[in-house]
Amino acid sequence: MAFNPNAKTFDAANALLLAEASEAAYKTDAEARDLMMQRGLPNFQSIDLSGVFAGLRAFAASSNEIAILAFRGTASVQDWMTDLHATPVRFSWIFQGGAEVGDVHAGFGHALSDGWLKVVAAVRTVAPLPAAMDIDSIDARRTLWITGHSLGGALAALAGAAFSLLPGNVIRPVSGIYTFGQPRIGLHNFCDNYGRLLTPQTFRLVNNKDLVPRVPFRGWDYSDVGEMIHFTHSGEPERQSQQWRDFLARSLESFAEAIEIFAHFDMDVGDHAIANYRQLVADRQDALNRLFTR
Repeated sequence: MAFNPNAKTFDAANALLLAEASEAAYKTDAEARDLMMQRGLPNFQSIDLSGVFAGLRAFAASSNEIAILAFRGTASVQDWMTDLHATPVRFSWIFQGGAEVGDVHAGFGHALSDGWLKVVAAVRTVAPLPAAMDIDSIDARRTLWITGHSLGGALAALAGAAFSLLPGNVIRPVSGIYTFGQPRIGLHNFCDNYGRLLTPQTFRLVNNKDLVPRVPFRGWDYSDVGEMIHFTHSGEPERQSQQWRDFLARSLESFAEAIEIFAHFDMDVGDHAIANYRQLVADRQDALNRLFTR
């Protein structure tokens, strides 16, 4: 199934390529570049975002029709599940000049803002802005898609907000944000503003009982963004499924309990593994598309 560069709602073929890109973000630059080349995106730029989180990386790749920005996660959830990193901070304080749209996760916000100029430069390299008034050029027609898994999903959602809200960082409109196993990125005030701006373009995929999308806790006033697609225990996709609501109802008693759980949490196996997300999307193409055509 071909990627739809002009999709206005969820598209399963788009989700599959973006899941592949999210998985490729964990590989070496050479491996990620090769995969993108195989998928018809020959222009490639690696982005080193090491700083707040060690080993954090992303890449931008493009064809004549689309540009993809893909963020990787970290080796351990504990990298960002700390009191310091989960403290909320104003979006406008982390991104100087940004709109007053509420509070975001400090660790995620700093990780993105510290490398923001690198991100912008990489996207502009693979997807140059068109010359003024040249609306029929390849550069003008190319659409931008952002993706990531786990922490990478959080950065993808925040990047979508930053591209849309920061003055002077004009790239092109964000056509779609697809995330896999993404943690929450902001408090209710930020998520409400995000929703009014980007909900139609944002799709948050959650696999069965993946714990990562449950944190940071709702009890800390964190909230969710975008349209959620939940893969149930049978692998069938549903929008806001009852199984997920039941799972959310089983509250974690404390921050300490969550840390204890994540201390034994393996990023590469089970419901949180990006390989499993990618396989589910590949296996459920028709079912996924039916969710948005009923």
